[in-house]
Amino acid sequence: MLSTYIKYYCVSALVILLPGFSLAQGTGRAILNESFGEGAVNPGPELPAGRTSFTYTTDSCTRAGEYTITNSLYRCPRTRMGRSIDNTAQSHSGYMMLLNGLPANTSKLVYVDTLTEALCPGTVYQFSAWILNTGIPSYCNVPNPYLPNVTLSVETLSGQVLQSSNTGAMNYDYDFVHTPKFHFYRADFTLPPGTGPLVLKIRDEASGVPVCPYSYAIDDIQFTTAGPEVKVEFDGALGPVLVKSVCFSDNKTISMSGLAENYYNDTRLQWQLTNNEGLTWTDIPGATTGAYNRSFAAADTFLFRLTAAEGANIANQNCRVVSNNLRIQVDGIPTGYSITNNSPVCSGSDLIFNGEGGAAYEWRGPNGFHDNIPFPHIFYSTLSDSGWYYADVITLGGCRGSDSTYARVIGTDVYAGPDTSICKGHTVQLNSSAGATYEWSPPQGLSGIAVKNPESTPAVTTTYTVRVTDVYGCSDTAKLTVRVKNSVPVKAIVNGSAYLCRPYDSAFFSNGSTGNLISWKWNFGNGQIIDSSEAPRQYYSIPIDEDSYLVTLSIADSAGCTDTAYRQLRAVSNCYIAVPSAFSPNGDGLNDYLYPLNAYKAINLLFRVYNRKGLLLFETNNWLNKWDGTYKGAPQDPGTYVWILQYDNELNKRILLKGTAVLLR
Repeated sequence: MLSTYIKYYCVSALVILLPGFSLAQGTGRAILNESFGEGAVNPGPELPAGRTSFTYTTDSCTRAGEYTITNSLYRCPRTRMGRSIDNTAQSHSGYMMLLNGLPANTSKLVYVDTLTEALCPGTVYQFSAWILNTGIPSYCNVPNPYLPNVTLSVETLSGQVLQSSNTGAMNYDYDFVHTPKFHFYRADFTLPPGTGPLVLKIRDEASGVPVCPYSYAIDDIQFTTAGPEVKVEFDGALGPVLVKSVCFSDNKTISMSGLAENYYNDTRLQWQLTNNEGLTWTDIPGATTGAYNRSFAAADTFLFRLTAAEGANIANQNCRVVSNNLRIQVDGIPTGYSITNNSPVCSGSDLIFNGEGGAAYEWRGPNGFHDNIPFPHIFYSTLSDSGWYYADVITLGGCRGSDSTYARVIGTDVYAGPDTSICKGHTVQLNSSAGATYEWSPPQGLSGIAVKNPESTPAVTTTYTVRVTDVYGCSDTAKLTVRVKNSVPVKAIVNGSAYLCRPYDSAFFSNGSTGNLISWKWNFGNGQIIDSSEAPRQYYSIPIDEDSYLVTLSIADSAGCTDTAYRQLRAVSNCYIAVPSAFSPNGDGLNDYLYPLNAYKAINLLFRVYNRKGLLLFETNNWLNKWDGTYKGAPQDPGTYVWILQYDNELNKRILLKGTAVLLR
C-alpha cells in the first residue's frame, strides 16, 4: 500500500520530516538511512560499487542511464527544472541522487543494499524513499511521453519478494512559480519468522523504446520499524514545548511524560537519552514507565525520547518505535558573548549598544539608563551620556554573566546668542561656541558666514542658525534672533552755516534728519539748548581766542532708537568777498591764483573767467577752487581777463559781481 502524506515533528528550532504509517503512524530509528550526505562542492561522492546499475557522471546534465550526486538541480537545456535544495530539510547543502532514465525494455536498479542487522519477526517494517520528477513537460515532444515509474522492493537473499510497492507513472512536478516538493513512497510489511538478511531494492521499471530520456531525483532512502505513535511532552507545559532551558546552578528537576497508542499485545516502554545530537541513543536504566524526571547540575545539552515495542522485543532497538524528541539545554555561565557600542559618536547622534551571545540582557549606565533588549538605543545623545555601561548577559536557562563597555560621545553642545534687539541700520556682533568651522545662515546682513562671530546688520528681524563643526567632524546647530526695533532708520542730519566771522556773527541751521522721530535736542555751542525739530537763528560773540563752535542735534524715534549729528562752526577773521585785480601765477607762493576771497558764507556760488574774446576759460562752484592762469593745460598770455561771480548771501539774496583782473608774467 502506498501513501504520500508527510508527518512533521519539531525538534528544537528545526523541522524534521518523518514518514507516516497508515495504521498507527509511528516509526522507529532509521536502521538504514541513505541521505547521500552533504557538501558545498558538486558533484558529491560516487556511491559504493554495486549499489546501483546506473553509471556515475560528474556532469550535472546527466544523460540516459547516468546518475550524479548533487545539492542542486541545475537547469539543463530543455531537460530539467531548476531547484535549490534536496529533501533533507535540516541540511542546508544536502546531496541527492539525480538520475536520467534509460529507454529500454528491461528494468534497471536505481539503488540496492543489504541489511544484516538483527530484526524481530512479527514486527512491521517500512522501506521508503522520497522521489521528485525533475523533467520539463515540454522537453519530450511526442504523444504520451514516458514518465518515471519506480518500484520499492524488500527481498530475501534468495530473491523471494517479501513486499513491493510501485509508484506508478509519476506526473511532472515542474512549477514555474513555486519550488516543487519531493513525494514520499513506501513499502510496509511484517517480517516473517526465520527470515535472514534483507535485500532492499529500488528499481527503474522498463520504459520501452524508443522514447525520450526522463530525469528524476531520489533522496532519504530509509528502512525503519513501523508501529504505534508515541508522544512525549514536558509536564506542565503550555502548548507544544519541545525545548526547555535551565541553569546548572539551579539544580532543577525536569519532569516528562509519554504515551504509546494501543497497538502491541504487551506494550513495553523505555526512555532514551543522547548528548551528541542523536548520533547515538542510550537506554536510561530503570526508566521504563510513562513518566520520567531528572535534575541537572552540569552544563550540557540532552535529548530525551520514549521508545515502545512488543514486550518480547523491547531489548532490540531495531524493533521499537520512537517518540518525538524533547531537548533540555542545561546552561553554564554564559561565554562567548560580546557587549559593544557604536561609539565614538557625535553629540546628537544615536548611541547604539549591541549584545550578542545571550538570550536576554539587563543594561544600566549613566543618567539612569536602563534597558532589557539586545540592541538598546539612546536617541539624540549628549556629552553627558559618555561613560561605562554594564550589562547582565542571561542564558535561556537563566544563568548570568556580566560585561561592560565604555561609550564616548564627542563633539560640542553648540550655543549661539544671546538674542538681541537693535535699531535699523545698526550693527551687532553675533557669538557662537568654539569649533573648527562655522556656517551661518541666512547670509543676509552678515559680514561673513564662515567665521565664529560675524557682524550682523539685518534689514528686518532675523533668526540666524549657526552650524559648528569640531575637529572630529561632529557638528550641531544653534539659533539666535536679532530683532529690528524700527522700520525706518534713524539718521540725524544738520544743515546750515559752517563759518562765523569775528567779532560778532549769526548762523542758521536746518534739520535734515530721517525716521519716525518723536524728540529732538539742539545744542548750538553758544549756551543755547532747545528741544525742537527746527532751530532759530543763532548769534555768536566770538573772542579772539575762539576758533570753532560745535553744534549737535540728538534725535529719537518711537522705538527708542537714537542718533546724534555734529556740525563744526569755524571762526574766521574776514567774511568780505572780493576778487583780486591782478595775480601772477609764477609759483612763488604769492598771489598765484585768481579766486573770490573770503567766500565762507557764499551759497550756490558760481565763479567764471573769460578772455577778451568771450571764451570761457575757467568755471567752479567751490570758491576754494582757483584759476591758475591756464586753459586746457596751456598757460595764457599776460593781459586783462573778465570774471563774473554769483552767489546767495545768508539772507537768500542773489548777488552778481563782475570785474577784471590782470594776469602778470
